Amino acid sequence: MNLLRLGLLLVLVGFFAPVGCELNGYQIAQGILGHTTRIGNATLLAPVPDFFGYLLFGVFILALAGLIITFLTRVQKSFLLGFLCLAVSFVMVVVVTLKFKAMREETVRHFLVTLFRIKVNIQIGGYSMGAGYLAGAVGFILNTFKITK
Repeated sequence: MNLLRLGLLLVLVGFFAPVGCELNGYQIAQGILGHTTRIGNATLLAPVPDFFGYLLFGVFILALAGLIITFLTRVQKSFLLGFLCLAVSFVMVVVVTLKFKAMREETVRHFLVTLFRIKVNIQIGGYSMGAGYLAGAVGFILNTFKITK
């Protein structure tokens, strides 16, 4: 249970830490939704459909809901529900990441003549989220096989 809580907490912290291009998850989602007045670097994200911005906000909401559920002792199968929130959150991150990858490849093909390349370096927030998903998966495996209490 503690590893799952740690994993969910790392996803939450990672969402608000710089993920890529000096932007955190909140700023990236705002950029996708077209609210780029205060977020200069996010203007590149405006052509991405709004659906992906809502998915990114869903990552935060599900991680928070999963963390809260794991602390509720009256909820039966709270561990399973918390892990389900983490798993759906992971799927949302993967969908958004694949969209960015497709967008990047399209941009590279479009500007190939000018040798324009987009390179996104993952920053501490991305690593924190990755570690959170890994810790949650390990916690789920340990709990499923009753390796820990």
